[in-house]
Amino acid sequence: MAPALTYLTGYPLLVEKKLRRIFDKGFDVIHYHNISLFGGLAVLGFGDAIKLFSLHTYWLICPTHYLWKFNREICQEKECLKCTVFYRKLPPQLWRYSNLHDKMLKNVNALIAPSAFLRDRHLEEGIKTPLEWISNFVLPPGQNNTAKEESSAGEIKSLVPYFLYSGRLEFYKGVHVLIRAYIRKKRKSRLLIAGDGTYFRALKLQAGNNPNIVFLGQVSPEKLKVLYRNALALIMPSLWPENCSISVLEATSHGLPIITTGNGGLREVVEGNKAGIVYADADELADALERIEENVNLRDKLAASTLRAYQKYYTPEAYLHKYYSLIDRL
Repeated sequence: MAPALTYLTGYPLLVEKKLRRIFDKGFDVIHYHNISLFGGLAVLGFGDAIKLFSLHTYWLICPTHYLWKFNREICQEKECLKCTVFYRKLPPQLWRYSNLHDKMLKNVNALIAPSAFLRDRHLEEGIKTPLEWISNFVLPPGQNNTAKEESSAGEIKSLVPYFLYSGRLEFYKGVHVLIRAYIRKKRKSRLLIAGDGTYFRALKLQAGNNPNIVFLGQVSPEKLKVLYRNALALIMPSLWPENCSISVLEATSHGLPIITTGNGGLREVVEGNKAGIVYADADELADALERIEENVNLRDKLAASTLRAYQKYYTPEAYLHKYYSLIDRL
């Protein structure tokens, strides 16, 4: 009941006293993350400390969190109530039609945006709280293989060479466009699809009996590392505006070239770091697959750039340097 009331009102109506006791313990820094069901916006007013709020989605400016309008296009012109009804996110969140948003954000010293795209989109929506761009990070893959990684290596090496997709299987992820581009011609390399979701059956039907398209389902972190290590490239065909894809950052940690739409924060990681190829449509994607498949020198060049990007921007050390610098300034 408490999360439902928080969702509707933006206030922790049934647990406010408990939360206040926690926040009033004299912290130096309070860092908020996903608060939509944990206290709502009102929790930003609890406690007395430097307050940071990481924006992992578009929750502050979009009731569906994704800026993906009617499950067909990136939102450019708002129709929030209609879109909320379309996604069956009912009843609507009442706090979005009040001044709670502006009132509570005044308690926050800085918002942290993991991508420049997300930062700029919030600024366009009139967010006045200072916004800092600090990219997400992923741990380095490690030098020594674990026993679980070794057990996966033989199975995966039998599938080499291959392209890799890793992520949710939903329409907005664009995997259907990837399959369409892949099957346009006979290829030397397989397409491995790691992940699960509501669009799984539709994608299996689209792939038909093509023996070179392999659906792996959900895979363990150890197996995923081996998949990254042996792939030709990671394909990220997202139709929606990704914020800061963890799959893409994991690929950079392995020096794996990335082929992507560039929607949302994807472009700044890939194009900005010369870490792969950004395409506009299925024709360009099909061409990118062929270029990566046939051109070893191109693959090696992109792999080197990708690894440099990881070492410079996406390590824990890079994140913490920017994070503590922000706190020092506040």
